Amino acid sequence: MENGVKLVIDIGNTRTKIALFNEDAMVDSHSVKGNFSVVLSKLVADHGVPVSCMVSRVSMDDAEIMTAIEPIKGARILFLRSGLLLPIKVLYKTPETLGNDRLANVCGAWAMNQEKNSLVIDFGTCIKYDFISNAGIYSGGSISPGLSMRYKALTRFTSQLPYFKPVDEFPELIGQSTEGAIRSGVENGILEEVKGIIARYQEMNNQTLIVLTGGDQSKFADKLKSPIFAAPNLTLTGLKVILDHNDQ
Repeated sequence: MENGVKLVIDIGNTRTKIALFNEDAMVDSHSVKGNFSVVLSKLVADHGVPVSCMVSRVSMDDAEIMTAIEPIKGARILFLRSGLLLPIKVLYKTPETLGNDRLANVCGAWAMNQEKNSLVIDFGTCIKYDFISNAGIYSGGSISPGLSMRYKALTRFTSQLPYFKPVDEFPELIGQSTEGAIRSGVENGILEEVKGIIARYQEMNNQTLIVLTGGDQSKFADKLKSPIFAAPNLTLTGLKVILDHNDQ
């Protein structure tokens, strides 16, 4: 426990992301499906037992988690939940329903740059837009369907449109087949939505930093004209920021 490393665990619906930090540097990370005890055992073998650990989850109950994190027994374990100390001020009117990923994202963005306001755009299952001021005040943002969700919705809620899985190639604006039209509508629709939201925020404050994260961010990042900062590990970084704040 003298080694000073800290651990963050982000338990999602399908995957668990784990990162180990030494000071501010991420020294090891993993993304796994199912039980993650084996990964934790390897981390302990390679780096020692962490001083403390932050756990964020959207699934798994406390008993399951405590069994899974048995390899780091001895570390100080904190769960990200309502009432935990935060480095920012939250003005969200229903904090009990605020997603842990959104909260971690704004904490991470604020910690990285406190000179400008930040708009975090998370291209995950849903596309989440969250704004935090340079003073560390978070009021909220917006949520819309993500890339895969939009493809699935077209099939589910119509009788004729087939399902197409997202691919790496970005579609042309004019689709010349049903597949091309769907791909254009979904992906160019997202692109124009994001551009429009960014423009609205920059009308409010032209010094706003745009921070992109989430699994699908790389598909849209180079299509955006605004200066942006890509932070694929923003949620994990934000969890570490919250952990540090509670370790003081």
